[in-house]
Amino acid sequence: MKKYLITIILVVAGAALIAYPYLFSGGVNDLEVKIETTPVIMPACYKVYANSEAMSGRFYLFKMMMTNKGSSPVRKVKVNYEIPRYIEKTELAKMPVIYPGQSVVVACYPVFNDDIANKTTSSKEKTKITIETASDETEKEFAFEMKGRNEFVYSCIPNDEIRTYSDMYDNDPLVVCYVTPEDPIIKYYTQQIQEKILKGEAASVNRKAEEAVRFLLGVYQATYLSHMVYSGTSGVPAKIDDLSTLIQSIRLPREVVTGNTGLCIELSLLYASVMMSAGLDPVIYLIPGHAYPGFKLNGQYFAIEATGIGGEGMGGRADAESAYKTGMKQLDEFIKYAQMGDERYSIIDVRELVQAQIRPMELKDDAFLRQKVDKITESWSGGKGIPENVNYAQNQSAGGGGGGNSGGGSDYDNSGASGMSRYSGPVSFNYPAGWARYNRPYPQELPQLVTQFVSPDQIATLQVYQIQGVGNAAAAMQLLQQQLYMSGSQIQYQPSGSNGGFQIFNGVTYSQGGNLQWVAYMKPSGGGVAGLVLGYAQGGNAYNQLFTQVISSLR
Repeated sequence: MKKYLITIILVVAGAALIAYPYLFSGGVNDLEVKIETTPVIMPACYKVYANSEAMSGRFYLFKMMMTNKGSSPVRKVKVNYEIPRYIEKTELAKMPVIYPGQSVVVACYPVFNDDIANKTTSSKEKTKITIETASDETEKEFAFEMKGRNEFVYSCIPNDEIRTYSDMYDNDPLVVCYVTPEDPIIKYYTQQIQEKILKGEAASVNRKAEEAVRFLLGVYQATYLSHMVYSGTSGVPAKIDDLSTLIQSIRLPREVVTGNTGLCIELSLLYASVMMSAGLDPVIYLIPGHAYPGFKLNGQYFAIEATGIGGEGMGGRADAESAYKTGMKQLDEFIKYAQMGDERYSIIDVRELVQAQIRPMELKDDAFLRQKVDKITESWSGGKGIPENVNYAQNQSAGGGGGGNSGGGSDYDNSGASGMSRYSGPVSFNYPAGWARYNRPYPQELPQLVTQFVSPDQIATLQVYQIQGVGNAAAAMQLLQQQLYMSGSQIQYQPSGSNGGFQIFNGVTYSQGGNLQWVAYMKPSGGGVAGLVLGYAQGGNAYNQLFTQVISSLR
Protein backbone atom coordinates (compact mmCIF):
# COMPACT_ATOMS: atom_id res chain seq x y z
CA MET A 1 0.00 0.00 0.00
CA LYS A 2 2.84 2.36 0.87
CA LYS A 3 4.29 2.11 -2.60
CA TYR A 4 1.06 3.58 -4.01
CA LEU A 5 0.79 6.36 -1.43
CA ILE A 6 3.12 8.77 -3.20
CA THR A 7 1.25 8.25 -6.47
CA ILE A 8 -2.10 8.87 -4.79
CA ILE A 9 -0.79 12.05 -3.14
CA LEU A 10 0.50 13.35 -6.47
CA VAL A 11 -2.81 12.61 -8.18
CA VAL A 12 -4.78 14.36 -5.45
CA ALA A 13 -2.40 17.36 -5.52
CA GLY A 14 -2.71 17.62 -9.31
CA ALA A 15 -6.49 17.48 -9.13
CA ALA A 16 -6.43 20.21 -6.48
CA LEU A 17 -4.28 22.42 -8.68
CA ILE A 18 -6.65 21.92 -11.58
CA ALA A 19 -9.68 22.70 -9.43
CA TYR A 20 -8.09 25.64 -7.65
CA PRO A 21 -9.06 28.34 -10.19
CA TYR A 22 -12.64 27.18 -10.00
CA LEU A 23 -12.88 26.63 -6.25
CA PHE A 24 -11.05 29.77 -5.22
CA SER A 25 -11.92 32.20 -8.03
CA GLY A 26 -14.51 34.88 -8.32
CA GLY A 27 -17.28 34.81 -10.92
CA VAL A 28 -19.37 37.20 -12.97
CA ASN A 29 -21.24 38.32 -9.85
CA ASP A 30 -17.98 39.83 -8.60
CA LEU A 31 -17.68 41.97 -11.71
CA GLU A 32 -19.28 45.39 -11.70
CA VAL A 33 -20.12 46.05 -15.34
CA LYS A 34 -20.72 49.53 -16.75
CA ILE A 35 -21.58 49.87 -20.43
CA GLU A 36 -21.48 53.09 -22.45
CA THR A 37 -23.43 52.64 -25.67
CA THR A 38 -24.15 54.50 -28.88
CA PRO A 39 -27.83 55.22 -29.55
CA VAL A 40 -27.49 55.20 -33.34
CA ILE A 41 -25.56 53.41 -36.07
CA MET A 42 -25.45 54.98 -39.55
CA PRO A 43 -24.83 52.37 -42.29
CA ALA A 44 -23.04 54.92 -44.46
CA CYS A 45 -20.35 55.07 -41.78
CA TYR A 46 -19.78 51.33 -41.36
CA LYS A 47 -16.07 51.59 -42.19
CA VAL A 48 -15.58 54.16 -39.44
CA TYR A 49 -17.30 52.06 -36.78
CA ALA A 50 -15.01 49.15 -37.61
CA ASN A 51 -11.81 51.17 -37.21
CA SER A 52 -10.46 51.83 -33.73
CA GLU A 53 -7.96 54.28 -35.27
CA ALA A 54 -10.67 56.53 -36.77
CA MET A 55 -10.69 59.82 -34.89
CA SER A 56 -8.75 58.15 -32.05
CA GLY A 57 -11.47 55.54 -31.54
CA ARG A 58 -14.26 58.02 -30.97
CA PHE A 59 -16.97 56.14 -32.89
CA TYR A 60 -17.60 52.81 -31.16
CA LEU A 61 -20.66 50.60 -30.69
CA PHE A 62 -20.07 50.31 -26.96
CA LYS A 63 -17.41 50.57 -24.27
CA MET A 64 -17.60 48.34 -21.24
CA MET A 65 -15.70 48.68 -17.98
CA MET A 66 -15.49 45.61 -15.73
CA THR A 67 -14.28 46.10 -12.15
CA ASN A 68 -13.60 43.18 -9.83
CA LYS A 69 -15.43 44.12 -6.62
CA GLY A 70 -14.82 40.74 -5.00
CA SER A 71 -11.99 39.45 -2.83
CA SER A 72 -10.76 36.76 -5.24
CA PRO A 73 -9.31 36.94 -8.75
CA VAL A 74 -11.77 36.39 -11.59
CA ARG A 75 -10.07 34.08 -14.07
CA LYS A 76 -10.40 33.23 -17.75
CA VAL A 77 -12.63 36.18 -18.59
CA LYS A 78 -13.92 36.29 -22.15
CA VAL A 79 -16.25 38.80 -23.80
CA ASN A 80 -18.32 38.03 -26.90
CA TYR A 81 -20.90 40.11 -28.71
CA GLU A 82 -23.36 39.75 -31.55
CA ILE A 83 -25.89 41.81 -33.46
CA PRO A 84 -28.55 39.42 -34.74
CA ARG A 85 -28.96 39.56 -38.55
CA TYR A 86 -25.79 41.64 -38.93
CA ILE A 87 -22.87 40.25 -36.93
CA GLU A 88 -22.56 36.68 -35.68
CA LYS A 89 -21.26 35.93 -32.21
CA THR A 90 -17.72 37.29 -32.15
CA GLU A 91 -15.00 37.16 -29.53
CA LEU A 92 -14.16 40.69 -28.47
CA ALA A 93 -11.62 40.26 -25.66
CA LYS A 94 -9.94 37.58 -23.53
CA MET A 95 -8.27 38.23 -20.15
CA PRO A 96 -6.46 35.55 -18.12
CA VAL A 97 -7.37 37.19 -14.82
CA ILE A 98 -8.93 40.32 -13.30
CA TYR A 99 -7.60 40.89 -9.80
CA PRO A 100 -9.62 42.37 -6.91
CA GLY A 101 -9.99 46.12 -7.40
CA GLN A 102 -8.72 45.97 -10.98
CA SER A 103 -10.74 47.56 -13.82
CA VAL A 104 -10.60 46.52 -17.45
CA VAL A 105 -12.07 48.48 -20.37
CA VAL A 106 -13.24 46.70 -23.50
CA ALA A 107 -14.25 48.71 -26.60
CA CYS A 108 -16.31 47.29 -29.44
CA TYR A 109 -15.73 48.46 -33.02
CA PRO A 110 -18.22 46.37 -35.03
CA VAL A 111 -17.24 44.99 -38.43
CA PHE A 112 -20.30 45.04 -40.66
CA ASN A 113 -20.44 43.50 -44.10
CA ASP A 114 -20.29 45.90 -47.06
CA ASP A 115 -23.89 45.13 -47.95
CA ILE A 116 -25.05 47.13 -44.92
CA ALA A 117 -24.67 50.13 -47.24
CA ASN A 118 -27.76 48.83 -49.09
CA LYS A 119 -29.99 49.29 -46.03
CA THR A 120 -32.57 51.95 -46.87
CA THR A 121 -34.90 51.95 -43.85
CA SER A 122 -34.49 52.56 -40.13
CA SER A 123 -34.93 49.74 -37.62
CA LYS A 124 -34.51 48.87 -33.95
CA GLU A 125 -31.68 46.41 -33.30
CA LYS A 126 -30.04 44.79 -30.28
CA THR A 127 -26.48 44.13 -29.22
CA LYS A 128 -26.03 41.00 -27.11
CA ILE A 129 -22.94 40.74 -24.89
CA THR A 130 -21.78 37.54 -23.21
CA ILE A 131 -19.28 37.67 -20.34
CA GLU A 132 -17.73 34.30 -19.49
CA THR A 133 -15.43 33.41 -16.58
CA ALA A 134 -13.76 30.20 -15.44
CA SER A 135 -16.85 29.32 -13.41
CA ASP A 136 -19.91 30.94 -14.97
CA GLU A 137 -21.25 33.44 -17.50
CA THR A 138 -23.85 36.18 -17.89
CA GLU A 139 -25.50 38.10 -20.71
CA LYS A 140 -26.12 41.79 -21.21
CA GLU A 141 -27.94 43.52 -24.03
CA PHE A 142 -28.90 46.98 -25.19
CA ALA A 143 -30.99 48.40 -27.99
CA PHE A 144 -29.94 50.93 -30.61
CA GLU A 145 -31.38 52.40 -33.78
CA MET A 146 -29.96 51.31 -37.11
CA LYS A 147 -30.64 54.09 -39.59
CA GLY A 148 -31.01 53.76 -43.34
CA ARG A 149 -28.06 54.47 -45.61
CA ASN A 150 -29.24 57.97 -46.45
CA GLU A 151 -30.06 59.10 -42.92
CA PHE A 152 -27.49 61.30 -41.26
CA VAL A 153 -27.65 62.16 -37.57
CA TYR A 154 -25.89 65.45 -36.90
CA SER A 155 -25.50 64.68 -33.20
CA CYS A 156 -25.85 61.64 -30.93
CA ILE A 157 -25.93 63.82 -27.83
CA PRO A 158 -29.39 63.55 -26.21
CA ASN A 159 -31.59 66.53 -27.02
CA ASP A 160 -31.94 67.52 -23.37
CA GLU A 161 -28.13 67.61 -23.01
CA ILE A 162 -27.42 69.82 -26.03
CA ARG A 163 -26.07 73.10 -24.73
CA THR A 164 -23.93 74.59 -27.49
CA TYR A 165 -23.98 74.88 -31.26
CA SER A 166 -21.04 72.49 -31.55
CA ASP A 167 -23.07 69.89 -29.62
CA MET A 168 -25.57 69.97 -32.48
CA TYR A 169 -22.77 69.06 -34.92
CA ASP A 170 -21.10 66.40 -32.78
CA ASN A 171 -21.03 63.98 -35.73
CA ASP A 172 -19.69 66.53 -38.24
CA PRO A 173 -16.66 64.42 -39.25
CA LEU A 174 -18.94 61.60 -40.40
CA VAL A 175 -20.31 63.80 -43.19
CA VAL A 176 -17.18 62.76 -45.09
CA CYS A 177 -18.60 59.23 -45.33
CA TYR A 178 -20.96 60.66 -47.96
CA VAL A 179 -18.09 62.01 -50.06
CA THR A 180 -17.58 59.25 -52.64
CA PRO A 181 -14.72 60.02 -55.06
CA GLU A 182 -14.16 56.30 -55.75
CA ASP A 183 -17.77 55.68 -56.73
CA PRO A 184 -17.64 54.47 -60.38
CA ILE A 185 -20.62 56.69 -61.22
CA ILE A 186 -18.94 59.79 -59.78
CA LYS A 187 -15.70 58.93 -61.58
CA TYR A 188 -17.65 58.65 -64.82
CA TYR A 189 -19.44 61.95 -64.14
CA THR A 190 -16.10 63.65 -63.39
CA GLN A 191 -14.69 62.32 -66.64
CA GLN A 192 -17.67 63.78 -68.53
CA ILE A 193 -17.09 67.20 -66.93
CA GLN A 194 -13.42 67.15 -67.90
CA GLU A 195 -14.15 66.08 -71.48
CA LYS A 196 -17.31 68.03 -72.29
CA ILE A 197 -17.21 71.11 -70.06
CA LEU A 198 -13.46 71.67 -69.67
CA LYS A 199 -12.52 70.13 -73.05
CA GLY A 200 -10.12 67.59 -71.58
CA GLU A 201 -8.50 69.86 -68.98
CA ALA A 202 -7.76 68.34 -65.56
CA ALA A 203 -7.44 70.64 -62.57
CA SER A 204 -4.75 68.72 -60.75
CA VAL A 205 -2.12 68.58 -63.50
CA ASN A 206 0.22 71.21 -62.10
CA ARG A 207 -1.71 72.48 -59.04
CA LYS A 208 -2.17 76.04 -60.26
CA ALA A 209 -4.96 78.06 -58.66
CA GLU A 210 -6.25 79.21 -62.06
CA GLU A 211 -6.77 75.62 -63.18
CA ALA A 212 -8.35 74.54 -59.89
CA VAL A 213 -10.83 77.43 -59.93
CA ARG A 214 -11.63 76.68 -63.54
CA PHE A 215 -12.42 73.11 -62.57
CA LEU A 216 -14.63 74.34 -59.70
CA LEU A 217 -16.57 76.49 -62.15
CA GLY A 218 -16.76 73.52 -64.50
CA VAL A 219 -18.60 71.47 -61.86
CA TYR A 220 -21.04 74.34 -61.37
CA GLN A 221 -21.53 74.67 -65.12
CA ALA A 222 -22.35 70.95 -65.36
CA THR A 223 -25.15 71.31 -62.81
CA TYR A 224 -26.32 74.57 -64.41
CA LEU A 225 -26.57 73.18 -67.95
CA SER A 226 -28.39 70.06 -66.80
CA HIS A 227 -30.97 72.31 -65.03
CA MET A 228 -30.28 70.70 -61.70
CA VAL A 229 -32.65 72.04 -59.05
CA TYR A 230 -31.59 73.35 -55.68
CA SER A 231 -34.26 71.98 -53.36
CA GLY A 232 -33.82 74.16 -50.26
CA THR A 233 -31.86 74.19 -46.99
CA SER A 234 -34.12 72.01 -44.83
CA GLY A 235 -32.16 69.69 -42.59
CA VAL A 236 -29.11 71.83 -41.81
CA PRO A 237 -29.48 72.87 -38.15
CA ALA A 238 -29.50 76.62 -37.72
CA LYS A 239 -29.98 77.16 -33.99
CA ILE A 240 -29.75 75.21 -30.76
CA ASP A 241 -33.51 74.62 -30.45
CA ASP A 242 -33.72 73.47 -34.09
CA LEU A 243 -33.85 69.86 -32.91
CA SER A 244 -36.26 68.67 -35.60
CA THR A 245 -33.50 68.95 -38.21
CA LEU A 246 -30.80 67.03 -36.34
CA ILE A 247 -31.64 64.01 -38.49
CA GLN A 248 -31.50 64.55 -42.24
CA SER A 249 -32.06 62.30 -45.21
CA ILE A 250 -29.03 62.91 -47.42
CA ARG A 251 -28.86 61.75 -51.01
CA LEU A 252 -25.57 60.27 -52.11
CA PRO A 253 -23.62 62.24 -54.74
CA ARG A 254 -24.60 59.67 -57.41
CA GLU A 255 -28.25 60.20 -56.45
CA VAL A 256 -27.88 63.98 -56.68
CA VAL A 257 -26.46 63.62 -60.20
CA THR A 258 -28.99 61.12 -61.51
CA GLY A 259 -31.93 62.73 -59.68
CA ASN A 260 -30.80 66.18 -60.87
CA THR A 261 -31.64 67.87 -57.56
CA GLY A 262 -30.03 68.46 -54.18
CA LEU A 263 -30.06 70.30 -50.88
CA CYS A 264 -27.19 72.64 -50.07
CA ILE A 265 -25.37 69.95 -48.08
CA GLU A 266 -25.98 67.40 -50.85
CA LEU A 267 -24.61 69.73 -53.52
CA SER A 268 -21.58 70.35 -51.32
CA LEU A 269 -21.00 66.60 -51.00
CA LEU A 270 -21.29 66.21 -54.77
CA TYR A 271 -18.70 68.96 -55.37
CA ALA A 272 -16.37 67.44 -52.76
CA SER A 273 -16.66 64.01 -54.41
CA VAL A 274 -15.96 65.30 -57.91
CA MET A 275 -13.10 67.57 -56.84
CA MET A 276 -11.45 64.82 -54.81
CA SER A 277 -11.85 62.43 -57.74
CA ALA A 278 -9.93 65.00 -59.80
CA GLY A 279 -7.15 65.22 -57.21
CA LEU A 280 -8.10 68.46 -55.45
CA ASP A 281 -8.45 69.02 -51.69
CA PRO A 282 -12.15 69.79 -51.14
CA VAL A 283 -13.67 71.52 -48.14
CA ILE A 284 -17.24 72.17 -47.08
CA TYR A 285 -18.10 75.39 -45.27
CA LEU A 286 -20.83 75.08 -42.63
CA ILE A 287 -22.65 78.18 -41.42
CA PRO A 288 -25.98 78.58 -39.60
CA GLY A 289 -28.63 76.91 -41.77
CA HIS A 290 -26.45 76.51 -44.86
CA ALA A 291 -23.48 74.72 -46.44
CA TYR A 292 -21.43 75.50 -49.54
CA PRO A 293 -18.40 73.85 -51.19
CA GLY A 294 -14.86 74.87 -52.05
CA PHE A 295 -11.27 73.70 -51.90
CA LYS A 296 -7.91 74.66 -50.48
CA LEU A 297 -4.68 74.93 -52.44
CA ASN A 298 -1.23 76.15 -51.38
CA GLY A 299 -2.57 77.74 -48.20
CA GLN A 300 -5.44 79.51 -49.96
CA TYR A 301 -9.15 78.80 -49.69
CA PHE A 302 -11.77 79.10 -52.42
CA ALA A 303 -15.56 78.76 -52.45
CA ILE A 304 -18.56 78.78 -54.74
CA GLU A 305 -22.27 79.17 -54.02
CA ALA A 306 -23.48 75.87 -55.47
CA THR A 307 -27.14 76.76 -54.89
CA GLY A 308 -26.91 79.55 -57.50
CA ILE A 309 -28.39 77.07 -59.98
CA GLY A 310 -31.74 78.01 -58.45
CA GLY A 311 -34.96 76.10 -58.34
CA GLU A 312 -38.67 76.52 -57.85
CA GLY A 313 -39.29 79.71 -55.86
CA MET A 314 -35.56 80.43 -55.56
CA GLY A 315 -35.62 83.67 -57.53
CA GLY A 316 -33.58 83.10 -60.68
CA ARG A 317 -30.26 81.49 -61.60
CA ALA A 318 -26.65 82.70 -61.51
CA ASP A 319 -23.96 81.85 -64.04
CA ALA A 320 -20.74 80.14 -62.94
CA GLU A 321 -18.64 83.28 -62.50
CA SER A 322 -21.39 85.00 -60.49
CA ALA A 323 -21.76 81.94 -58.25
CA TYR A 324 -17.99 81.97 -57.71
CA LYS A 325 -17.96 85.67 -56.79
CA THR A 326 -20.83 85.08 -54.35
CA GLY A 327 -19.01 82.16 -52.80
CA MET A 328 -15.82 84.15 -52.32
CA LYS A 329 -17.76 87.02 -50.78
CA GLN A 330 -19.37 84.59 -48.37
CA LEU A 331 -15.94 83.20 -47.60
CA ASP A 332 -14.77 86.68 -46.55
CA GLU A 333 -17.54 86.69 -43.97
CA PHE A 334 -16.84 83.09 -42.99
CA ILE A 335 -13.17 83.81 -42.24
CA LYS A 336 -14.09 86.88 -40.22
CA TYR A 337 -16.47 85.02 -37.93
CA ALA A 338 -14.28 81.92 -37.69
CA GLN A 339 -11.34 84.05 -36.56
CA MET A 340 -13.58 85.58 -33.92
CA GLY A 341 -14.13 82.07 -32.53
CA ASP A 342 -17.77 81.80 -33.63
CA GLU A 343 -18.33 78.04 -33.45
CA ARG A 344 -21.23 78.25 -35.93
CA TYR A 345 -18.68 78.72 -38.71
CA SER A 346 -16.71 75.53 -39.29
CA ILE A 347 -14.92 73.73 -42.12
CA ILE A 348 -15.13 70.10 -43.11
CA ASP A 349 -11.64 69.39 -44.48
CA VAL A 350 -12.37 66.25 -46.48
CA ARG A 351 -8.87 64.99 -47.20
CA GLU A 352 -7.71 65.65 -43.64
CA LEU A 353 -10.60 63.62 -42.25
CA VAL A 354 -9.99 60.81 -44.73
CA GLN A 355 -6.42 60.69 -43.44
CA ALA A 356 -7.94 60.42 -39.96
CA GLN A 357 -9.63 57.20 -41.18
CA ILE A 358 -13.09 58.65 -41.90
CA ARG A 359 -13.73 56.54 -44.99
CA PRO A 360 -16.81 56.45 -47.26
CA MET A 361 -18.83 53.39 -48.13
CA GLU A 362 -17.98 51.30 -51.17
CA LEU A 363 -20.43 51.59 -54.06
CA LYS A 364 -20.69 49.33 -57.08
CA ASP A 365 -20.93 50.31 -60.72
CA ASP A 366 -24.42 50.51 -62.20
CA ALA A 367 -25.10 50.39 -65.95
CA PHE A 368 -28.52 52.01 -65.54
CA LEU A 369 -27.07 54.99 -63.64
CA ARG A 370 -24.34 55.39 -66.27
CA GLN A 371 -27.08 55.65 -68.90
CA LYS A 372 -28.77 58.34 -66.81
CA VAL A 373 -25.49 60.25 -66.63
CA ASP A 374 -25.16 59.97 -70.42
CA LYS A 375 -28.66 61.36 -70.87
CA ILE A 376 -27.96 64.24 -68.49
CA THR A 377 -24.66 65.16 -70.14
CA GLU A 378 -26.40 65.45 -73.52
CA SER A 379 -27.85 68.72 -72.22
CA TRP A 380 -24.34 70.16 -71.89
CA SER A 381 -23.78 70.47 -75.63
CA GLY A 382 -23.97 73.99 -76.95
CA GLY A 383 -23.72 75.54 -73.49
CA LYS A 384 -21.40 78.35 -72.48
CA GLY A 385 -17.88 77.12 -71.76
CA ILE A 386 -15.58 78.08 -68.91
CA PRO A 387 -13.02 80.82 -69.75
CA GLU A 388 -9.39 79.71 -69.97
CA ASN A 389 -8.22 82.48 -67.62
CA VAL A 390 -10.60 82.85 -64.70
CA ASN A 391 -10.06 85.89 -62.51
CA TYR A 392 -9.43 83.64 -59.55
CA ALA A 393 -7.56 86.32 -57.59
CA GLN A 394 -10.69 88.32 -56.86
CA ASN A 395 -11.55 87.84 -53.17
CA GLN A 396 -9.09 84.96 -52.93
CA SER A 397 -8.96 83.74 -49.37
CA ALA A 398 -5.88 83.71 -47.20
CA GLY A 399 -4.00 85.91 -49.64
CA GLY A 400 -0.80 87.26 -48.17
CA GLY A 401 -0.92 91.02 -48.67
CA GLY A 402 -3.82 90.89 -51.11
CA GLY A 403 -6.47 92.13 -48.76
CA GLY A 404 -8.34 88.84 -49.08
CA ASN A 405 -9.91 86.65 -46.44
CA SER A 406 -6.89 86.65 -44.22
CA GLY A 407 -8.03 89.95 -42.77
CA GLY A 408 -6.09 92.51 -44.77
CA GLY A 409 -3.35 90.13 -45.84
CA SER A 410 -1.49 89.92 -42.53
CA ASP A 411 0.30 86.73 -41.56
CA TYR A 412 -1.04 85.09 -38.40
CA ASP A 413 2.30 83.97 -37.05
CA ASN A 414 4.64 86.51 -38.59
CA SER A 415 6.60 83.64 -40.07
CA GLY A 416 5.22 83.29 -43.57
CA ALA A 417 2.17 81.14 -42.85
CA SER A 418 -1.07 82.47 -44.32
CA GLY A 419 -4.64 81.47 -43.65
CA MET A 420 -6.15 79.06 -41.16
CA SER A 421 -7.23 75.45 -41.56
CA ARG A 422 -9.57 73.46 -39.33
CA TYR A 423 -8.33 70.40 -37.47
CA SER A 424 -10.94 67.84 -36.38
CA GLY A 425 -9.82 65.04 -34.10
CA PRO A 426 -9.93 64.31 -30.36
CA VAL A 427 -10.27 68.11 -30.12
CA SER A 428 -11.03 70.59 -32.89
CA PHE A 429 -9.44 73.98 -33.54
CA ASN A 430 -8.15 76.36 -36.22
CA TYR A 431 -4.43 76.25 -37.00
CA PRO A 432 -2.13 78.14 -39.42
CA ALA A 433 -2.37 76.49 -42.83
CA GLY A 434 1.34 76.97 -43.50
CA TRP A 435 2.54 74.96 -40.50
CA ALA A 436 4.00 71.48 -41.02
CA ARG A 437 1.84 68.63 -39.78
CA TYR A 438 3.09 65.32 -38.38
CA ASN A 439 0.77 62.44 -37.46
CA ARG A 440 1.99 60.18 -34.62
CA PRO A 441 5.48 61.78 -34.63
CA TYR A 442 6.78 59.69 -31.69
CA PRO A 443 4.80 56.41 -31.73
CA GLN A 444 7.18 54.62 -29.33
CA GLU A 445 8.35 57.37 -26.97
CA LEU A 446 5.06 59.30 -26.77
CA PRO A 447 2.15 57.29 -28.22
CA GLN A 448 -0.39 59.67 -26.66
CA LEU A 449 0.74 62.43 -29.07
CA VAL A 450 -1.72 62.12 -31.98
CA THR A 451 -0.79 65.09 -34.16
CA GLN A 452 1.82 67.85 -34.05
CA PHE A 453 1.92 71.13 -35.97
CA VAL A 454 5.24 73.03 -36.19
CA SER A 455 5.75 76.63 -37.26
CA PRO A 456 8.02 77.32 -40.27
CA ASP A 457 10.71 78.77 -37.99
CA GLN A 458 10.57 75.66 -35.73
CA ILE A 459 9.89 77.82 -32.66
CA ALA A 460 6.20 77.15 -31.95
CA THR A 461 4.18 73.93 -31.82
CA LEU A 462 0.60 72.76 -31.43
CA GLN A 463 0.26 69.23 -30.06
CA VAL A 464 -2.91 67.12 -29.94
CA TYR A 465 -3.03 64.42 -27.25
CA GLN A 466 -5.35 61.48 -26.62
CA ILE A 467 -4.60 59.82 -23.28
CA GLN A 468 -6.55 56.60 -22.68
CA GLY A 469 -7.14 54.88 -19.36
CA VAL A 470 -7.20 58.01 -17.16
CA GLY A 471 -10.22 59.49 -15.47
CA ASN A 472 -9.40 63.20 -15.36
CA ALA A 473 -7.09 65.90 -16.67
CA ALA A 474 -4.82 65.87 -13.61
CA ALA A 475 -4.16 62.14 -14.04
CA ALA A 476 -3.49 62.70 -17.74
CA MET A 477 -0.87 65.34 -16.98
CA GLN A 478 0.83 63.06 -14.45
CA LEU A 479 0.97 60.27 -17.02
CA LEU A 480 2.53 62.59 -19.61
CA GLN A 481 5.03 63.81 -17.03
CA GLN A 482 6.12 60.21 -16.37
CA GLN A 483 6.23 59.40 -20.08
CA LEU A 484 8.41 62.41 -20.89
CA TYR A 485 10.72 61.69 -17.96
CA MET A 486 11.38 58.23 -19.40
CA SER A 487 12.35 59.82 -22.73
CA GLY A 488 14.82 62.24 -21.13
CA SER A 489 12.67 65.35 -20.60
CA GLN A 490 11.30 66.92 -17.45
CA ILE A 491 8.21 69.07 -17.10
CA GLN A 492 6.95 71.33 -14.38
CA TYR A 493 3.36 72.56 -14.46
CA GLN A 494 0.53 73.91 -12.37
CA PRO A 495 -3.26 74.05 -12.86
CA SER A 496 -4.58 77.41 -14.06
CA GLY A 497 -8.35 77.11 -13.92
CA SER A 498 -10.84 75.94 -16.51
CA ASN A 499 -12.70 77.22 -19.56
CA GLY A 500 -15.35 75.72 -21.82
CA GLY A 501 -15.08 72.24 -20.33
CA PHE A 502 -11.26 72.23 -20.55
CA GLN A 503 -8.89 72.11 -17.57
CA ILE A 504 -5.96 74.49 -18.12
CA PHE A 505 -2.33 73.90 -17.11
CA ASN A 506 0.70 76.16 -17.56
CA GLY A 507 4.13 74.60 -17.67
CA VAL A 508 7.69 74.33 -18.93
CA THR A 509 9.45 71.35 -20.52
CA TYR A 510 13.20 71.02 -19.93
CA SER A 511 15.21 68.93 -22.38
CA GLN A 512 18.61 68.79 -24.07
CA GLY A 513 17.13 70.67 -27.03
CA GLY A 514 16.18 73.63 -24.84
CA ASN A 515 13.19 74.78 -22.84
CA LEU A 516 9.60 74.96 -24.08
CA GLN A 517 6.96 77.10 -22.41
CA TRP A 518 3.43 75.84 -22.92
CA VAL A 519 -0.22 75.91 -21.95
CA ALA A 520 -2.36 72.77 -22.03
CA TYR A 521 -6.13 72.51 -22.46
CA MET A 522 -7.44 69.08 -21.38
CA LYS A 523 -10.95 67.57 -21.24
CA PRO A 524 -12.56 64.12 -20.78
CA SER A 525 -13.02 62.32 -24.10
CA GLY A 526 -13.79 58.76 -25.25
CA GLY A 527 -12.86 56.84 -22.10
CA GLY A 528 -9.85 59.04 -21.39
CA VAL A 529 -8.65 62.63 -21.75
CA ALA A 530 -7.93 64.63 -24.89
CA GLY A 531 -6.31 68.01 -25.23
CA LEU A 532 -4.24 70.60 -27.02
CA VAL A 533 -0.81 71.84 -25.88
CA LEU A 534 0.41 75.15 -27.32
CA GLY A 535 4.10 75.86 -26.79
CA TYR A 536 7.05 77.89 -27.97
CA ALA A 537 10.78 77.98 -27.39
CA GLN A 538 12.86 80.99 -26.35
CA GLY A 539 11.99 84.08 -28.35
CA GLY A 540 8.51 82.84 -29.20
CA ASN A 541 6.51 85.50 -27.38
CA ALA A 542 5.32 86.84 -30.74
CA TYR A 543 3.09 83.75 -31.00
CA ASN A 544 0.91 84.74 -28.04
CA GLN A 545 -1.62 86.52 -30.25
CA LEU A 546 -1.84 83.55 -32.60
CA PHE A 547 -2.28 81.15 -29.68
CA THR A 548 -5.16 83.30 -28.44
CA GLN A 549 -6.88 82.86 -31.83
CA VAL A 550 -6.27 79.11 -31.78
CA ILE A 551 -7.63 78.78 -28.23
CA SER A 552 -10.75 80.79 -29.12
CA SER A 553 -11.54 78.21 -31.82
CA LEU A 554 -10.86 75.18 -29.59
CA ARG A 555 -13.75 72.75 -29.15
